[in-house]
Amino acid sequence: MVLCNRMKKILLIGNYKAGVGGISGQMELLHKHLISCGIECRIFNTSCNVIRRIFLFPKLIFTGRHYDIFHVHGCSYWGFFPIVLASIISKILRKRLIITYHGGDAQRFFGRFKFLIRYFNSHCEQVTVPSGFLKDVFASFGISCKVLPNIIENTLPFKERNTIEPKYISMRSLYPLYNISCIIRAFGIVQKSLPEARLTILGDGPERENLERLVSSQNIPNITFIGRVDNKDIYPYLEKNDIFLSAPLIDNMPVSIIEAFSAGLLVISSNVGGIPYVVENRETGYLFDSNDYMSLAKLMIEAVENQEFTRNMIQAALVEAHRYRWENIKNDLFKIYDGKN
Repeated sequence: MVLCNRMKKILLIGNYKAGVGGISGQMELLHKHLISCGIECRIFNTSCNVIRRIFLFPKLIFTGRHYDIFHVHGCSYWGFFPIVLASIISKILRKRLIITYHGGDAQRFFGRFKFLIRYFNSHCEQVTVPSGFLKDVFASFGISCKVLPNIIENTLPFKERNTIEPKYISMRSLYPLYNISCIIRAFGIVQKSLPEARLTILGDGPERENLERLVSSQNIPNITFIGRVDNKDIYPYLEKNDIFLSAPLIDNMPVSIIEAFSAGLLVISSNVGGIPYVVENRETGYLFDSNDYMSLAKLMIEAVENQEFTRNMIQAALVEAHRYRWENIKNDLFKIYDGKN
């Protein structure tokens, strides 16, 4: 560890909501670990309605004076606002600016809004992204960046599974982007071969009513909708299930996949965005073509029928998960904070 980082004061800036995943979850974990390392750190929340955002400019000027580094976390569309805000205020206050960009829709976003690229090139000292996928996307727009993986909670225990049962779990928000309907349709097929199979769906969102209607219309048994679950309460659900399902249409590097690796679940995911940079097909998990629920169903059945092969993939995935623990990431982050990147 670079000791001089203990003297740095870090202001984490972004749209933040306690107890949820995504960018908020990463900011929360980073804040916790920086504090544990003796680094003065605070989260500056930029999440509010459009009218109130104008008041964030003087508020960040007042708060930001007391910090050395602005480390802003943002993504596409409305999630880009924290980057604009931090870029402007860091320049006024002459603070060092580090941008961490999350989200898998960067190609289309920057293709439509090329003028926003200037925020990475003008005043920003370092851009980091959580996956090789996003690094390649940024390179195509002439933006240099460093891969700094997302962090997972160190306390997730690995559960040894002697038998892989048809107990499936999904842990994504119920938005069209995450394509939970694909998982439900696939499960309906699996049920015909494995009637004891069950599917647990964590998360909430505007698609919930449509998804429940789909389950009812298809008369698919053994599907349970849990609703939103705080990050700290996720592990019991991982422990009770054996196979993790993810079917997004667009994505970057879902932390939930790494959490599933760490907890000993087999991961089956759509082959989109940054996911194949994390899940190596038939080595650390299964990949299928986006929205192909027939292929997903076949893999869900194969994972249960081919027990030894599945357990081997789970063990390989556990090794991959260790790369995302704080102790394996912190030195690279501290080098960035020290300007030695």
